[in-house]
Order: sequence, then structure tokens, then C-alpha cells
Amino acid sequence: MQNLFHYIHNHTHYYKTEKSIYNIIIGKKSHQTFFDACSQQLLSLYHSLPNLKYPSFERYYASSGTDNESQFTLITHPRFTFDSLINTFQALQLLTQTISQLNNNNNSHFIPVTQQQVIHQRVKSIYKHIKSEQQEQTFIDELYNVFEKIKVLNNETYIHYYLQGFEDSMYTRQQVSLIEGLSQETLFELEINDLVALMYEIENEQNYPILNQLIILPSLLQKTDLTYDGLKKGYTMQALANQQQVKINTIEDHVLELFIKGYITDYQTFLNDNLNSTFLTYYMSNRSERLRNYKEKFPELSYFTIKLIIAGIERGDIHVNR
Repeated sequence: MQNLFHYIHNHTHYYKTEKSIYNIIIGKKSHQTFFDACSQQLLSLYHSLPNLKYPSFERYYASSGTDNESQFTLITHPRFTFDSLINTFQALQLLTQTISQLNNNNNSHFIPVTQQQVIHQRVKSIYKHIKSEQQEQTFIDELYNVFEKIKVLNNETYIHYYLQGFEDSMYTRQQVSLIEGLSQETLFELEINDLVALMYEIENEQNYPILNQLIILPSLLQKTDLTYDGLKKGYTMQALANQQQVKINTIEDHVLELFIKGYITDYQTFLNDNLNSTFLTYYMSNRSERLRNYKEKFPELSYFTIKLIIAGIERGDIHVNR
């Protein structure tokens, strides 16, 4: 995990504890952890190693701070968690498998690559549209194009080994590591780069109208989902706080999660005129300060506003002209 932890070590704010970084890697379900991941460009590593024990984390993290050079540069995505990367790729796997099997007149019950209901529902809907619009060749063209693009971006690609179809089984990571002469840990890191490149590509709906529909956003916490339903019905944050019998700060945390995970993108509604604040310019030159330092320099801004602006900048949703 040398490359992964080397990246983490170089992007962690100086005042953050090792435990807070560990919480990102294992995917702790807390709003503080969501914000920590987003604000440090670690979102796509959130929940990437859920079974990592803390002593192992300490060992990896300590070694990443030495002078050891990384073998290659890990790339991350500012808008998707690791689960989102994996679920989207599994949707791609299942759609590829489905089209391959049924186009070869294999109408028998094949074993799907994933059992996740949310993925099944998404793929079923997309497949029906492909069939009704006779877009099988469009899908195939998009599939070839995106893997060619990943290969150009990363000099090589590895996740193609995990596609399967009619009379063509996918490889295991162990098999791929033997074929490519790589350790399984290094292969895992290279797969992350492939998945991130995949997401960057298919975000472009114009270039990938079918593959773009496969993107699966990170799941929401239960209470956040409740707040999301309320916002879609037109309730204010204060009204939702009253309904749920919680403080307004709790609803603000829910809203931040919705922005961080891509469910809401209308920053102007929640920031009002603060979107044009000089804080944006200041933050771009001082991205590693503590929140209280920002608050002291910009007392007119609430902590919620400060955090939302930071999330918007780090996600690439809010652009700052220097």
C-alpha cells in the first residue's frame, strides 16, 4: 500500500490526527469524516480499506512518512467515494455481462456478477432502454472507447480483466497479479487509478450517454435521506429541524453530506450572497487551516457556510478566479 499511503500522507492537513485519517480509510459513518475526506481530496479513498486494523494502519502510515518514493502517483476523485467507484464498475460489469449473454441467445439464468439490488435495478432500467432504442452497438462503442481512454491516461489498464460475458469468465485479482507480475497490493492501487479514470470519463454525458447512467452515488445516512426527502418537498432547514426535533446544526450536517455526495449542487440556494465572499480567494491560498481560523478571519460567515464553500471548491463545483 506504499503508493496509497504516500498519497494520503502528502494530502493530510498538518493538524489532523492519525485516527481521523484511519476513519476515512475504514469508512466511519460520521459527518466529520465525510467532511475530512472531501476537504483533503481523500473522498475516493473513503471506505477503501474497511477491514484494515489500526496497528496495520499505523505501520503503513508511519512508513509513508519516510523518504521512500512511491512507485507511481495515485489519483483520486473529488466527487465519489470508493463505494461509488466500485458500485458503478459493478453496474458496468453487470450490463456488459447481460448484453453479452442475451445477444448470444443465452436466455438461461446466468449468475450475475453482483447481487446488489440497487445495481440490478439500475442495470435493468438501462438495458430495457438499450433494447427498445436498439443501442447495443452504441454501448459497445462506448465500452471500447472508455477503456482505450483509460489506457491512454494511465499507460495501462487492469480492470478490463474483471469483465465477463458469454463463455468468457472474469479473472480473480490473484490471477491478474500473476499475469502482470504485480503484488496484489500494488494491483489494488492500480485498479483504483483505473476506476478513478473511468469515473472522470463517464461523467461526460455527451461522450458517454449510456455509461453515464451507470454512475451510482454514495449511499446516504438514514437521517440524511429523511432530510433529503424534506428538502425535495420544499421544507426549509429550520422546518426540518423542528419536524425531526433536532438542532439546526444537525440538519446542516445532513445538507453538507448531500452536497459532498453529489445529491445537491445548487450552492446559491444555501449560500445566498456568500458565494461571492472574499473567503473563496483566501481559501485557495490557505487550504490547510483549521476551521476556527477561517471563522476568526471571516466572523460574518457561519461554520456551515465555510464548510459548504470548502466542499464546493474541493469537489470542483465552485470555481474561484484568482
